[in-house]
Amino acid sequence: MQENRYRFSSYFILLGICPFLLIGLMFGFLSGCSEKSKQAKASNESVSGRRIIAELPKIGEIVTTERALDLCEYYGFNYLAKRIKDNSDHFKEWKFDGCSMTPEAVVSELIKVPTLVEICLRHDLGYAYGDPGNEEERILVDKKFQKDLLDGGASKVTAKVMFDAVRVGGKEKLCLPFSWSFARVAPCKLGVGLILKH
Repeated sequence: MQENRYRFSSYFILLGICPFLLIGLMFGFLSGCSEKSKQAKASNESVSGRRIIAELPKIGEIVTTERALDLCEYYGFNYLAKRIKDNSDHFKEWKFDGCSMTPEAVVSELIKVPTLVEICLRHDLGYAYGDPGNEEERILVDKKFQKDLLDGGASKVTAKVMFDAVRVGGKEKLCLPFSWSFARVAPCKLGVGLILKH
């Protein structure tokens, strides 16, 4: 009964975030989102210079631990790749949902960030394999997300709104499919977070 109340309140919080996200996105669009920046072009060129993997996952595709390891290595997330290699049995496969709860095609066009889905994939990798309970690591992943949005062409307002949305909606203790450390096999207790065996 109490778990249902927590689950209801978690969904209520997320529903409360959505209008602010949409308002922020619209404000960013109306206030003149920046065009695709030189930084975005440089960022794309640096990624294309790395080894090519078969194909990035599409929205709705399952990401296995092995595929996630390849993606982490592709993006240079060496600390995540090491974490996966050292403890592959601690992780499970997950479904890539793009930018959780966001219609990517529409939002990508509105905020003028053509690489939005890829930016969200990189953020998801950080969240999926993030160290449970490590808020310092989580804030770094979220700040990188914000920077990637800015480099991709989003306005400062849009990037800040999306940063704030992941800060509130991605908390581990919410135990949602996109919460911090969501690819861990460990059970998650609503209001507490992951229950790890030591």
